[in-house]
Amino acid sequence: MKNIKYILLPLGLTFSMLMAVGCSNDEGLIKPYDQFVAHPKTPVTTKVVNNSDLIASITSDTTYSVTSGVDATEVRYLSGTGLSMKAFVFEIDLTNPQVRIEASTPSNSPTFGMQPMTKQATYEDFEGHKVWAGINADFYNMDTGVPQGIVYKEGLPIKTTVTDAVNTFFAITKDGKAVIGNQQMYPDIKNNIQEAVGGRVTLLKDGVAVQQTDKKLEPRTCIGVDKEGKKVYMLVVDGRNFHYSNGMNYDDLAKFMKAIGAYQAINLDGGGSSTFFIRNTLASDAGRFVVKNWPTDNGGQERSVANGLIVVSVTN
Repeated sequence: MKNIKYILLPLGLTFSMLMAVGCSNDEGLIKPYDQFVAHPKTPVTTKVVNNSDLIASITSDTTYSVTSGVDATEVRYLSGTGLSMKAFVFEIDLTNPQVRIEASTPSNSPTFGMQPMTKQATYEDFEGHKVWAGINADFYNMDTGVPQGIVYKEGLPIKTTVTDAVNTFFAITKDGKAVIGNQQMYPDIKNNIQEAVGGRVTLLKDGVAVQQTDKKLEPRTCIGVDKEGKKVYMLVVDGRNFHYSNGMNYDDLAKFMKAIGAYQAINLDGGGSSTFFIRNTLASDAGRFVVKNWPTDNGGQERSVANGLIVVSVTN
């Protein structure tokens, strides 16, 4: 189990600790190279600890069922590089016949605009079509709300053009399979797409992390699928708040997604757009959806975004 980490403390702090050690026999002092042991409590975090070097120690680790076939995990931890982190994961089992993943747009419209994800969810939530959870999706023009990549809703192609060759996509096919692809794949699959949103940087390709040059830490949203296209992983990582969560770079996103079981994965819009919400089962109308992460805009307020991915249960 890869659960023992060594973190190098800052030089000034290290020197002061060494001085203290030289002047005292206090066994409680932190040593320059302190040993951290991660004790995961949930299946998702256990996979990350066992299959990567991302987690040094864990502050909190919880999982809960959102609905049948949909589990959520929230973990707060100290990274292997000594940074505070908070991550949120949805695991969606598409073999469950009542669970679907769909694209959402402002006011459930086949046009473009911007709207917070919890507001988009209210337009998709009705009898026989219950919204349980969701995340934000594609990058977009913040003046017009036009997304960079493709958009499909209920088999209808709303947008089929992209900004450049970096654009990727997440799709649900008409036979219920989850697919992650690039523009080279699109012509072969376009007639079989039921739901789709765009993304950008490829994180995992056939189980292998794609080499990245951008090393910036940012709040992130990303999505992955297993090899069979039957399990979907949605990850949101908070950032831009040193004591709470610092965000991830692309390399660590790929490590995290591979560790939990993804075979293909892409990055979605992050920064202030990153949103991870669930249904509040105690509320009937107002407040029926609650944001679980901490968006960086306006002290945790949701940003209006172009589109998203929602998890719904469908009954006849």
